[in-house]
Amino acid sequence: MLYSLLAVVLMALDQRGHYVPRARSAAELLVEPVHHVVEWPVRALRNLFTQFQSRRSLRHENDRLKEQILSQQGALQRLDTLSEENRRLRSLLDGAQGQQFEYRFAELVQVDLDPFSHKVLIDQGSTDGVTRGQAVIDGAGVMGQVEEVHFHFSTVRLISDPNHALPVQINRTGLRTVAFGSGETDVLSLPSVPRQADVRIGDLVVTSGLGERFPGGYPVASISRIDREEGLTFIQVQATPLAALDRGREVLLINTIRADPVIEEAGDPPLGETESAVGESEAVPD
Repeated sequence: MLYSLLAVVLMALDQRGHYVPRARSAAELLVEPVHHVVEWPVRALRNLFTQFQSRRSLRHENDRLKEQILSQQGALQRLDTLSEENRRLRSLLDGAQGQQFEYRFAELVQVDLDPFSHKVLIDQGSTDGVTRGQAVIDGAGVMGQVEEVHFHFSTVRLISDPNHALPVQINRTGLRTVAFGSGETDVLSLPSVPRQADVRIGDLVVTSGLGERFPGGYPVASISRIDREEGLTFIQVQATPLAALDRGREVLLINTIRADPVIEEAGDPPLGETESAVGESEAVPD
């Protein structure tokens, strides 16, 4: 009778206060860590096996995709310039007629951002066809040019180096000037811009093609500051480089492929017709 009475009391209390589900939930909460502890070794071994199995293939695929994207970006950088030049009826095709470009992939192996000398070391050298003065870009813009070439590596001087000067032009207006390195990776100086020039913040600065080092039309920087101080003939213009000068690891080396000259031989059509046919057959890549 005592047990029966106790059972009736407990059932009444559980009916009103729902104590049994609470006790069951508390017990499950206490036992849950045991399940995790038991399952953890199996889960860890499964994850470790999966990572070792796919890490190598993913790394190779990632490297291949990076190289492919970087090569495509290097070829597409000139589209904005060509579009703007066409709008002003000043196509770059006349200046680049008979020229084609190929891109060689390289990786940075060492970076030296000394305030007086901004240089990087790449893993391509004379055995890979690298030449002194060759232009170097990344996926966003111009980085610099090859200064020293060794057998298996080369030294590249960045455009932010205080001793580096790059012939450029404002993409919107076609104004030509020179961009000097300032010793800071995020600032280029354009000191030779006339006071009456049409320059705006945000204007795209591209290579002009002068100097025969950098092909024309590649993005360099974006105008970030204009100081029109009274009494000065030239305004002080600063630009922010588009290339990742202090970060990133992959670069592209630009190699200009010049078309072979046409030699007139006996039995060939007249020179004027030959030149016309060659001009129609040659095409400059976008």
